[in-house]
Amino acid sequence: MEFRKKNSVLIVDDERVNISSLKGILSPEYTVYASINGKEALDTAFKFTPDLVLLDVLMPDMDGYEVIAALKESEKTRDIPVIFITGLDDTNAEMKGLALGAADYISKPFHHGIVKLRVHHQMQLVQRQRQQMLVNLIAHNFLINAYTDTLYADTLRMVGEFMAIDAVLLYNIDKNKNVLVCKSEWIVPELDMKSCINEKIQLNDKIASAANNLLSEGESKLYFQSADHNAKNYSELNKEGVENYIAAPIFIKGKMSAILVFSRKKDAQWSENDIDFAILVASIFSSVYERDAMQQEEYLSRAKSEFLSRVSHEMRTPMNAIIGMLQVIKVSGVPDNIKNHCNSMNEAAQSLMRYIDDVLDISDLGYGTFKLSDAEFNFKTMVFDALKNADDKASKKKQILDCKVDSAIPESLYGDEKRLKQVITSILANAVKFTSEEGDIFFTANKTNDEDGFITIQMEVTDTGIGISKEQQDKLFTMFEQLDGSLTRTHGGIGIGLALSKRILEMMGGTIWVESELGKGSKFIFTCKLKK
Repeated sequence: MEFRKKNSVLIVDDERVNISSLKGILSPEYTVYASINGKEALDTAFKFTPDLVLLDVLMPDMDGYEVIAALKESEKTRDIPVIFITGLDDTNAEMKGLALGAADYISKPFHHGIVKLRVHHQMQLVQRQRQQMLVNLIAHNFLINAYTDTLYADTLRMVGEFMAIDAVLLYNIDKNKNVLVCKSEWIVPELDMKSCINEKIQLNDKIASAANNLLSEGESKLYFQSADHNAKNYSELNKEGVENYIAAPIFIKGKMSAILVFSRKKDAQWSENDIDFAILVASIFSSVYERDAMQQEEYLSRAKSEFLSRVSHEMRTPMNAIIGMLQVIKVSGVPDNIKNHCNSMNEAAQSLMRYIDDVLDISDLGYGTFKLSDAEFNFKTMVFDALKNADDKASKKKQILDCKVDSAIPESLYGDEKRLKQVITSILANAVKFTSEEGDIFFTANKTNDEDGFITIQMEVTDTGIGISKEQQDKLFTMFEQLDGSLTRTHGGIGIGLALSKRILEMMGGTIWVESELGKGSKFIFTCKLKK
């Protein structure tokens, strides 16, 4: 598909004086072709594909109506706008032409200003249509293809040919060295200009700051032009033969990360449409760059998940062996003090195993392989098992752990008993961890909804611990977040328990939130749906 600016007009009229008159009006601005009959006009249109046809209505052998009908039948010429030129003062004739697809009418004798305005109007429509087609093509190419050097170069070529300029250069910003590095380019072959690929230009701090400030202030047009005072500081561009240019910034997450430079001959003028189109192309590249950061982040995330999964699986084997050997030692008749040591070691090993299991669960979530099972279980028995695990630790801190389970909750339910117990255990463990000695912890479970074979259960864990500030509450359920490094050193933990609990509850059709004030304890409220 051709996108170069042609700015060409085909005049079709059997009277040479009319052709001469229209040529005089249009030749300074457009390439003009001329034909004196319908057959010759069709041959010229198929050969040169002009941007616009000025077509006389009354001609011998083949009139204007027949010519436009033939143009509309061909895929190559059907989209070329046609302006009828006629001396007829006949509404029916005008309606017939419009019905056949004419874009406009110009009456004879010709008025210089009207001809120029009507032709200019149609040319603007053609240019907008071509521009939209080019933008759609560029967006489509970036959507379906890998981001290769060839794709970037082809895109810059299409843009440069469409704008009829000399060069389009793409510079990435190396923020570590504060320089612009040319990543891709298109230079018109006829221009004697050396390649700029990998050339480095010192980045001007004032321009970078100005661009970011314009973005933060919501300016609709973000660009620098060689004529601008600020852009004079881009003197290094002159060394590369770029003197007359538009520089449009490319942003990633609100920060300037690259610049597109559009260059043309020194004395040529930039129109408002040129500037708007340059900014539009830069915005497309901003979207492409954003997507390319996201793909890298996704790759790194998956690589991290794969690494964690592999390491965690490798750790499980020796940990199981350690736990097994501790059990053997405990029943082998060793002295009581050795048994006590074994109990402490076993507790530490079990704690480490839970962390390993959590990491494996996070890895499965990253891969999308984390699934819930659906089996019958006794809800109250599951709750009391989770409470027993927490009570052993609470007793060591002389804490009081109490609970109340709503009698309206059926004993037999269907769902993932292991995962729900994991959530309750994790939240109770946090309550014990962050509550001082002789503090209180209270667990409740109540039925809040019962319909369509499902019940909704709301559980609460209330403690008299250190509490959580409003600012810290926003980070609670974010993966790998710890509220305070000092708390980590004091209380332990790797920052995934609550985030993992949130994901499990959401998969169970529930949610979790917290009510707390610093120094006044916390209440964790969480819900889930289970089959009756």
